[in-house]
Amino acid sequence: MKKLFFILLFACCFQVIKAQTYQINAMLTGFDNNTKFYLQNLITDKSIDSAILINGKLTMKGKIAGVSALRLCAFHKNQFYYTNLLMGAEQVNIKANLKDFPWYVKVSGSKSQDIANILNDQIKDLWKDRDSVMKVLMPLAMGKQNDSVSAITRPMIKKVQALDSAREAITDKFIVKYLNSDAGLQQLYYKKSSIKKEELDLMIGKISPTYKSSLFAKLLLSYQKVGNILKKGDQYYDFTASDLSGKKYQLSAYKGKYILIDFVETYCVPCVAASADLLSLSKKYTNELQVISFYVETDARVVKEGLDRDKPTWPAIWDGKGHESTIKMKYGATGFPTFVLISPEGKIIMHSSGFAIDDTGKGSLESAVDRLLQKTK
Repeated sequence: MKKLFFILLFACCFQVIKAQTYQINAMLTGFDNNTKFYLQNLITDKSIDSAILINGKLTMKGKIAGVSALRLCAFHKNQFYYTNLLMGAEQVNIKANLKDFPWYVKVSGSKSQDIANILNDQIKDLWKDRDSVMKVLMPLAMGKQNDSVSAITRPMIKKVQALDSAREAITDKFIVKYLNSDAGLQQLYYKKSSIKKEELDLMIGKISPTYKSSLFAKLLLSYQKVGNILKKGDQYYDFTASDLSGKKYQLSAYKGKYILIDFVETYCVPCVAASADLLSLSKKYTNELQVISFYVETDARVVKEGLDRDKPTWPAIWDGKGHESTIKMKYGATGFPTFVLISPEGKIIMHSSGFAIDDTGKGSLESAVDRLLQKTK
């Protein structure tokens, strides 16, 4: 009897271990031998695995906690290639040529990805057409503007808008039909900010118990609890968070000064680039401005890695909830870095995402804050 018990126990433990393991087998052509591929978490941008392509094949294997949104990516001849995956503890097979990335990669073995493929098959040509237009449009839009350039870009912008409208209409129908699936909930989460609150609440209420604990259902439920997302012109939302030592900081303690909140991720490349602007601003406006970095992470070790690298001289805080943080959601930090500038009276006077450096070498953040603060002098 005791022997039977241990056999059953071993079998149960084996099933649990098996249920947590994923494996990706890829056959890829067109890439150089020894190209390094990374498996990244789409929500956090963290790399969770990597493998070298040898003779057109690579294998990745590891642990995974439930169905996750992932990205398989690599750099090849200074160009970035990727394809998105929706998978859990499954054995996934990928087959593609370099030219198939990102929309025409064949993925099998994941039930969640199978449903995601239904949408992808309907919109991949729209994405491809959009990418083709944007490759021509972006350099023109970023260059010097005049009537001749506008005559070229105006119809291209209309083309992009038409493609986006067609894609959004197809996606809306997909969400309704496949709401109770990881793929449907993923798309609903991505569109959440463009849906009226009453409609979104109704759709969230239709999530079945089976999916209530899934990744995107939890993110949607957290988003629902937050209420109205703050925007430029709104009064600030007060909160308390801690640094890695446990010291607590309350936002309202800095009221009376300008407050610049930097929503950041450790492995976000533009976030790293923006750190020089943050340092410059904190020195330039020592008496008028308080900089605060808020790390959208769940692992203290990852936060420490960012702190050790960037060495901020201002409060660097977090709440340990990552993308489920109500603070992050309330301030509408959907991309990184996100910057929120609050006036001494507590009004949000700037809300922006992303970071760039102009031809003179000046960062976009410092330029924007300079303009706003110098207006008040």
